[in-house]
Amino acid sequence: MINKRKTNPVLWAVLICIFLLALALRGMAFLRFKDNMGLSGDAKNYWLMSHQLADTGIYGYWYDGNPYGGSPGVSNARVMPAYPVFLALVYKVLGDPWRQITAVRLIQAVIGSFSALLAFGVVRRVFGKNLPAVLTALFVAVYPTYVMSCVLILTEGLGLFTMLVYFYIAALAFDSGNRLLHLLSGMAFGLHILVRPTLLPLFVVPFIYLIISGRKRQGQIFGINPQSLTKPFTMRKIAKVFALQLAGFVAVMAPWWIRNIVTLGTLVITAKGDGNAFLAGTYPYWQDYFQDIPESIKGVNDAQREWGIRRIIEGLKTDPWLYIRWFTCGKTRYTFETPYLLNLIPGTKKIHEFIHGMIIYMGIPGMIWHSLRSIKGFCLYFYGLVILGIQLLFIPDPRYAYQIMFFIMVGAAFLVNQMWELIKPPEE
Repeated sequence: MINKRKTNPVLWAVLICIFLLALALRGMAFLRFKDNMGLSGDAKNYWLMSHQLADTGIYGYWYDGNPYGGSPGVSNARVMPAYPVFLALVYKVLGDPWRQITAVRLIQAVIGSFSALLAFGVVRRVFGKNLPAVLTALFVAVYPTYVMSCVLILTEGLGLFTMLVYFYIAALAFDSGNRLLHLLSGMAFGLHILVRPTLLPLFVVPFIYLIISGRKRQGQIFGINPQSLTKPFTMRKIAKVFALQLAGFVAVMAPWWIRNIVTLGTLVITAKGDGNAFLAGTYPYWQDYFQDIPESIKGVNDAQREWGIRRIIEGLKTDPWLYIRWFTCGKTRYTFETPYLLNLIPGTKKIHEFIHGMIIYMGIPGMIWHSLRSIKGFCLYFYGLVILGIQLLFIPDPRYAYQIMFFIMVGAAFLVNQMWELIKPPEE
């Protein structure tokens, strides 16, 4: 059993070094920007929103300076609540908007450093191998985008951290069969959805795997051992585990759903701010970008989504190859070709491009190879593939590669592991 593996002292020392390296790099990024309080775009919007929430109790996201982006003082559900609430709590405790920015950056630096350890824990528990787990942790620790993102007032760092927390607790729960851990797993999943909702359709994936592989009495995923969990195999046991995780998920999400019903008069499962990004993604290679948009739909989320759907249908009729190419290869290239935050610190540009390119060019073949050899590998990368598939519906941006890069790092780590196994001297 994976949960009985012991971590030897040398491995502990390596992990401590990786954590300290991650913390040092993020500390350097923090010091580089500690006096820079200028915020713009989504970061400024989150910052202003958190002040409104703390000062007035009104939860509403608006686009500062955009006449079509809503107004302050109006409740809405444009963004998920976890990050704004986190910002508001920091602001409420400190009572100063500038100390708030500093404190959030420091907290995010620590969270990002712990993400490296969580990455190790997830890979080791799922696959039971030390080398790829250590390499994945190292990649998370030093990847410049992950390092520099701690200074941004954006959801990316917290989103990665909560995703890894969910993966790790889920692995523990399925490996041990502990009911409390299954409940906590559902709660961890809900917490991540409250930060970034992309993974929501994937809640059922481990259970589908159990149903399929449990009958065969073979294989593992996320530490799941169908032989121990379903011996003898019964749908009743699967249903109990599912119910526990669903209960945890609902317990965390319920306040958000209730708030939306009470305040907005409608049930909003996740958020309603996707219309503009969806519409923006319907212009292949930015041709005639937003030139056909009537004034009446600007700032109207549902109307923008409907206009985008209409554009896709019309585009598939008039020039199908252009739209198919744009929604697959085109957007993928825009998302991954240039690393997110490449120009944030100009002096790091070359090393940033090198590390990003190395992970991409090693990770993609590593993911393919690992998927062909391991059903566990395929299922883990399936999460990344679904995230990519959802992101391809919207406007492409390197920012949206943030979570997906973790899965590519795992693929790169397993490619290195395979190369090492091929060249290492035989044990005597």
